[in-house]
Amino acid sequence: MWSRSPAWLRNLGLQRQIQLLAAAGLLIIFVFFWLAGRQAIEESTRQSLNNQLTIATLVASSLDHRLNTALTLLEATAAEPGLRQGGSDSLRASLLRDAQLRLSAYGQRLILLDSNGIVLWTEPLDAALLSQPYPNFALVQSSLGTETHNVSNLCQPPDSSTGYVLLAVPIFAPSSEGEKQGTISGVLVEEVPADQLGLKEVLSQVAPGTGSYIEVVDHDGVVLASSRPALCLEKGDHADQFTRLIDSQQPTVGECHQCHAGDGGSEIDRSEEVLAFAPLSVAPWGVAVRRPASDVMAPVDYLRRQMLLGGGAALIATWLVTWFITRQIVRPIQALDKVSTQFAAGNLRVPIPDSGVGEVARLAANMEQMRVRLEATLEDHRRWNEALEEMVEERTRELSTLYEQLQGREAMCKRLLGKVLTAQEEERARLARELHDTIGQSLTAVIMTTTAVESSLPATFASGKEKLANVRDIAAQALRDLRNLIFDLRPEILDDLGLALALRSQVKKYLEPAGVRVQIKAAGLKDELPAEVETAVFRVVQEAITNIARHAQASEAHISLTQKDNRLIVRVEDNGVGFDPSLVMNEGRKAWGLRGMEERITLLGGKFYIGSKPGHGTLVLAEVPLDQN
Repeated sequence: MWSRSPAWLRNLGLQRQIQLLAAAGLLIIFVFFWLAGRQAIEESTRQSLNNQLTIATLVASSLDHRLNTALTLLEATAAEPGLRQGGSDSLRASLLRDAQLRLSAYGQRLILLDSNGIVLWTEPLDAALLSQPYPNFALVQSSLGTETHNVSNLCQPPDSSTGYVLLAVPIFAPSSEGEKQGTISGVLVEEVPADQLGLKEVLSQVAPGTGSYIEVVDHDGVVLASSRPALCLEKGDHADQFTRLIDSQQPTVGECHQCHAGDGGSEIDRSEEVLAFAPLSVAPWGVAVRRPASDVMAPVDYLRRQMLLGGGAALIATWLVTWFITRQIVRPIQALDKVSTQFAAGNLRVPIPDSGVGEVARLAANMEQMRVRLEATLEDHRRWNEALEEMVEERTRELSTLYEQLQGREAMCKRLLGKVLTAQEEERARLARELHDTIGQSLTAVIMTTTAVESSLPATFASGKEKLANVRDIAAQALRDLRNLIFDLRPEILDDLGLALALRSQVKKYLEPAGVRVQIKAAGLKDELPAEVETAVFRVVQEAITNIARHAQASEAHISLTQKDNRLIVRVEDNGVGFDPSLVMNEGRKAWGLRGMEERITLLGGKFYIGSKPGHGTLVLAEVPLDQN
């Protein structure tokens, strides 16, 4: 066979001959796939995606038609002379009652507002809303500026598990001469429950197959209706993308990933799906048809499998040809392979036989020289390794001893620091009691004595009474300052009412006078916390509150305490000017407060984190284990 091959092929080396044959086979397979499959796969993929987009467009058109019908009825009602000309209450009630009967298939309540958002009438009548500002006026106020109808996003009252959307049309007063239309005198609003959009039958008919579903989302990405009821009234996982698509009014379809976080922070399940999105023209909503990519791309996958089978057959044929050719070449080097196996096992004493011709013979000679040299080198390495191992063992013992000493010193430092903090808190408590029992009682006695003396003096001693009043005021101010000092040393409310109320008192004392809006949340604090945990957390949050009041220039702050799984999680966040933690922690005295916060948490076996950036606020996060032992 080789005698009939071209001379240039016989002159190539063994490796190049095999590479040339493999490259030729792969080139044939590549050309076959490229010519036979690219156009078919692309067309099949395009058709599968367009089918999903057609479904989304049909559902969007159906919802557009329903909303447009309801808005047309609302506009016809708003054009009634009895509403435009400010008719009597009875006439207005009758018009709204008739209109709500016609709109009952769309919404649950019709509301008449003036131009300032005051409720003039509701149908059905709700006396509690009359003459009151409409709670959701901000969502329909745009109808006053644009002078056109308006469809809102989802409204969900805090105390309700259901939501609704608002359909609003402006009411024009009668126009005067020279005007095309009068000024806007009010707004007519229809409240439509999210489950009354008329899509139940459509969703149940269109949603295809297991794992497929349809969503109707508003401009904020909140699901208004879905063929999966559990997703309703929740924010979708592609909310930002949906908002951009609604703004652009461009339908689209493509493959994406659907991410679902498991309960309790479990591992995320990431699955591919095909998402077709069609925006509505009447409302700032959109319809998303979502289906597993495996279902949509089933025809494409079938075509791809067929092509892979054909390609596989070509690969097998190429492999057979290559195997037959290489088999004629590999036989002379099988003896070298057996020897190399002995080399791999570490046996370098087996000599390499002189076999084969040409390149194989030269390879055998070179390998024999390498074997001899390698055997001598390995012997030298073995002797060096023995000496190095002895040195490493000696250094390891020395390092282990040093490490144990450092661990002991570190543990001693932590114990001493803990005792210092405990003694500090005890001394603060003692000083607070002493100040309260001595100076506090003395100041109280001064106030009571001056009050009694002032009351006993006759009216002719006005000058004396004024001086006594000044003395009493000075003593009262000193008593207030003393109480503030006692509270800073050891707040009694921490011992009496617990951590949450003690922190609220700090907020009222430092942040509220500075104009900072503060939200405090305490969740899961069922059991009484250990005293050392309460004290440490109080001091850490107290330091954070003081930093917000002094340096942050913040307008809002959030403080939360959460007890979960035998852990206490503390979070303090503000929207202030922020800072660079890496710079502040290296500035000596300025970092004492932050380092003190970290030390108090780490002494309890907890974790402490400060996150901040100039212009982006500050986050203080601490996690403390609540080990009762």
